[in-house]
Amino acid sequence: MEQSNIKGKHISINHVKKEYKIEKDNIQVLKDINLEIESGDIVSIIGGSGCGKSTLLRLIAGLEKPSDGTVSLDNVQVEKPSLDVGVLFQESRLLPWESAWKNILFGLPEGFDKKQGRELVDRYIKLVGLQGFEKALPSQLSGGMQKRVAIARTLINSPHVLLLDEPFGALDAFTKMNLQEEIVRIWKEQKMTTVLVTHDIDEAIFMGNKVIIMSAKPGVIKTVIDVELPEPRSRVGDDFEYIKKKVYKEFFGDNRVVEDYVI
Repeated sequence: MEQSNIKGKHISINHVKKEYKIEKDNIQVLKDINLEIESGDIVSIIGGSGCGKSTLLRLIAGLEKPSDGTVSLDNVQVEKPSLDVGVLFQESRLLPWESAWKNILFGLPEGFDKKQGRELVDRYIKLVGLQGFEKALPSQLSGGMQKRVAIARTLINSPHVLLLDEPFGALDAFTKMNLQEEIVRIWKEQKMTTVLVTHDIDEAIFMGNKVIIMSAKPGVIKTVIDVELPEPRSRVGDDFEYIKKKVYKEFFGDNRVVEDYVI
């Protein structure tokens, strides 16, 4: 995927460990994670349940702190959440009593210039294709359209890093594919460093320039696979199947390819 005028931040994860205390026991979730994500890149993280991939995303976001090691953005250690990092969760988390327009406006910090805020909301309404639905309540929108509102609300601060935590898991296949393409399109335009956590191998390959495979108990980086596909990307064909076969071989230790398999 070609890039220019990159504004994303470099993510550096050095010897990160994460433990949780459960009753009297310390449970290690992440063990010695080392990872570099280049500024403006888009990467996918996959792994079985319990491997700590969502925990890793929360550490990058500053929502949690590592038990050991460091997470840095452009050589500045992450200590707390900031507007530099936008997070899109699986649940859209919209205010049910507010319109789509006001839900997007809600993403701006308190005290933001009102005129500029209105202009930004209108811009992001267009960016995610919600023209004509500005006044609709979340209950009047489909799941896919609610997700578009959540995407716009996350992007309105122009974050340098976008973190996606299984954002399309609850959607039907057709809507999911449309939104995958929308995120990639917006990434190409906005140039933010983007990290996607997913259980869906096809989604990981279609969206990411790299697929980072984690194994569990405790979570470690098993391998990183470069995704070299011609543009525009296709979900079918020999090139896609070749990458998919490599991912399966690393993940399962063999060469099987199962259609539409989700970890």
